[in-house]
Amino acid sequence: SRRELDLERQQRNFAQYRYNRFKEQINPHFLFNSLNILDSLVQEGERDRAGAYIRKLAGIYRYMLRNEEEALIALREEIAFAEMYIDLIKERFTNGLEIEREISPELLSRMVVPCSVQQLIENATKHNIVSADEPLKIKISASDAWLTVENNLQPRISRRNESTHLGLKIISQQYYDAGGREIRITSTDTTFRVDLPLLKNIKA
Repeated sequence: SRRELDLERQQRNFAQYRYNRFKEQINPHFLFNSLNILDSLVQEGERDRAGAYIRKLAGIYRYMLRNEEEALIALREEIAFAEMYIDLIKERFTNGLEIEREISPELLSRMVVPCSVQQLIENATKHNIVSADEPLKIKISASDAWLTVENNLQPRISRRNESTHLGLKIISQQYYDAGGREIRITSTDTTFRVDLPLLKNIKA
């Protein structure tokens, strides 16, 4: 039946999304950079910073493992997870990364796809120059219906034609399967913007 076919398609799409999230959990570049930063903090005798870094790194993996079976998560939890991730990458990008947040407290109970905000932040730092001379500015904001992650465009030359937006397509499919709405992508000569739907709790 049509309903069975739709269910099968959604399960297949969710399996693909879980696979991509699993790849992110064991991403060797992320682990390599994280361990290098941790080693530097230890060598410099920054015990408190090293301890805080370890706890945040553990928190990131705890969040991914705890929510790997969830199609949606409260925005409040996703933002807290994204904050931990931001703190980690700021140890790597000590200068040149500027994050602005503008989210009303009443929207924090709305639902989003787990790791979707973090992936957008990761994509921005992966594909753009981040330096004191050319700061990368990322703004996270929300309206009644959408959560927006926007950054200025300053592509790395070696990555200019590299992105296939496959990850964005998979995230968009997850939003469609969970709430019947897809993400919106807007790219100009100077900015790149992704709007994620803010969904209602399907379990409520």
